Amino acid sequence: MSTTPLVSICCLTYNHAPFLRDCLEGFLAQQTTFPIEILIHDDASTDGTDAIIRQYTAQHPDIIFPLYETENQYSRGYAGKMDIVFNYSRARGKYIAYCEGDDYWTDPLKLQRQVDFMESHPDYSVCFHRCKRLNTRTGKTVNDRCWRFLSAGQEGTDITVDMYLSSWITQPLTMLFRRDSFDPRWQQRYRHYRDMHEIYHLLNAGRGYLFAFFGGIYRLHAGGIASQISQAEYCRVSLPMDREFYHKTHHPQARRIYGATLQNCVNVYAPISRCRATYYAIVEFAVNRRYKTFGKNIIKIFKSRKTDGK
Repeated sequence: MSTTPLVSICCLTYNHAPFLRDCLEGFLAQQTTFPIEILIHDDASTDGTDAIIRQYTAQHPDIIFPLYETENQYSRGYAGKMDIVFNYSRARGKYIAYCEGDDYWTDPLKLQRQVDFMESHPDYSVCFHRCKRLNTRTGKTVNDRCWRFLSAGQEGTDITVDMYLSSWITQPLTMLFRRDSFDPRWQQRYRHYRDMHEIYHLLNAGRGYLFAFFGGIYRLHAGGIASQISQAEYCRVSLPMDREFYHKTHHPQARRIYGATLQNCVNVYAPISRCRATYYAIVEFAVNRRYKTFGKNIIKIFKSRKTDGK
């Protein structure tokens, strides 16, 4: 491909064979006045995902550029750093758009709208749009939480770090950002780097904007890494991430997030492990210094039925 793309679409995929065609068709349906490239990283899928990618690559060799793994890199500890290592490092575009292989875009003008805005607003580092959540088990979709920031008829609104951290405004599949606003050294600060950290730093690198239009679907399914995990697993995964984020940034909203995760862990473990639940209650008190909440937690723990001694 001789023409330098303006937008690099970065896609991570692993065992997304039932969903990947929707994702790729959403990319290819984009109506733009500028060239794009699609960078796909298949993390050693075992369900035929790679065959789908090869089919689409053969049909669009000048647009789609795949990278296939023979060993799963997520399990080797890359986790939230995977896109930085395997896709962002290959990106040639002025802008990067992101969508995992189990999600998909629904608006063919999504990229054009976002790029037009960013081109005319050089002080913005990142922009988003709204999305819907699809539960593949029930087939039902629900809107995101963005309505609280948008008035009827409003085309969009500025997004601050506080607003983002207070409500998890939208999903990464809606994001488009300037490549030169992104610093790969951000991830070196964290052991548990995720999209939360990336968006936090992008919003600190420049201004952020949220469009009111719905442009994609975030899919909740049993095979999703984060979309349908148990509450106990949520504690195991989220607690070290939220603790590290709070200690690294000292942002008031980061403290709220860490405290909320600790409280959730108290609730999860109160019926099954008094020791662990008590530990989380003590740490929650150390973070927020709320005597009433601490007292309620201790009462809750010792009223709950103990089923193990751990």
